[in-house]
Amino acid sequence: MKLLIANWKMNKNFDDGLKVIKTIRKKIKNNSNKKYIILPPLQSTLHIKNNLIKNDVIFGSQDCSQFKNGAYTGDISAQMIKKIGCKYILIGHSERRTIFNETDEVLKRKIKRALEQKLKVIFCVGESLTQYKQGNSIKFIIKQLTKVLDNNINFKQIILAYEPIWAIGTNVTPRMEEIDYIHLKIKETMKKKYNILKIPVLYGGSVKAVNSSDIFSLKNVDGGLIGGASLIASEFCKIYDTL
Repeated sequence: MKLLIANWKMNKNFDDGLKVIKTIRKKIKNNSNKKYIILPPLQSTLHIKNNLIKNDVIFGSQDCSQFKNGAYTGDISAQMIKKIGCKYILIGHSERRTIFNETDEVLKRKIKRALEQKLKVIFCVGESLTQYKQGNSIKFIIKQLTKVLDNNINFKQIILAYEPIWAIGTNVTPRMEEIDYIHLKIKETMKKKYNILKIPVLYGGSVKAVNSSDIFSLKNVDGGLIGGASLIASEFCKIYDTL
């Protein structure tokens, strides 16, 4: 199964988001070989869901609280996210790590909250430009994985996404052989550390229709986590066609 995740970040209001999804629905369909998942701003999700004729679009959240429920102003729990019909939660995106200073411990608790609600987790890892230039990409990514994941996790509910921080929104991507190699090393780490033989690993970081075919043809890449290009329905559909 190939996966294409649309991370809209803090973009698209109610009506704009609904227009984009209606266009996407007309052009592409989920099937047994590949599917797309939309992560709108959470406040738009229920409006979009309620205004679609068919309930055939899969939704997820861009984040969740590390807490179950209670006096945590501004937070939204995994339970609440599930109640509005989301199936997936994105956790550990570099913007959450860097801008909001989310630590490994916080991410660990968020994954636990999501899995308690039987939501699927898309867990992001990725290195900075400095780490990349120093040749420390693999070492850093393995540390990100092993500091947060443990053997108590239901790995059937986990999807991994490799997003080099220096490639997000920059129009720069690693070389194809670098992308494939890092995905391979992630899978080898999961096998060695957790005895997980198969786990989806997606690539994200300036994926567009012009380069998606090359990226998705790589042996160890199981799909994509798409940022800016997912805001344009025609571009997202073109990417999906190359999946």
